[in-house]
Amino acid sequence: MNRQLQQRMAQTMSQLPPQYQSELLDFGDFLKAKLQAGRTSASRIENALLLIHETVNSPTQGRLGPPFLDLSGFKFNREEANER
Repeated sequence: MNRQLQQRMAQTMSQLPPQYQSELLDFGDFLKAKLQAGRTSASRIENALLLIHETVNSPTQGRLGPPFLDLSGFKFNREEANER
């Protein structure tokens, strides 16, 4: 933080009543927590996207196995299907 900004913040704080000084410090703590939470959720999103990317690009190694069935030997029997 640059010196001019620090001086301005100190001057503003000194002009406020103690109750507002406390509220201003609480707001600063809130902003720090919000910033930290944003960084945490961003890293979670990045991890989730990486997992999705890995799963899509290597379906045989994925949790559910290959997404397609080999139907090359399948013969459709219309009569059997109509009976159902």
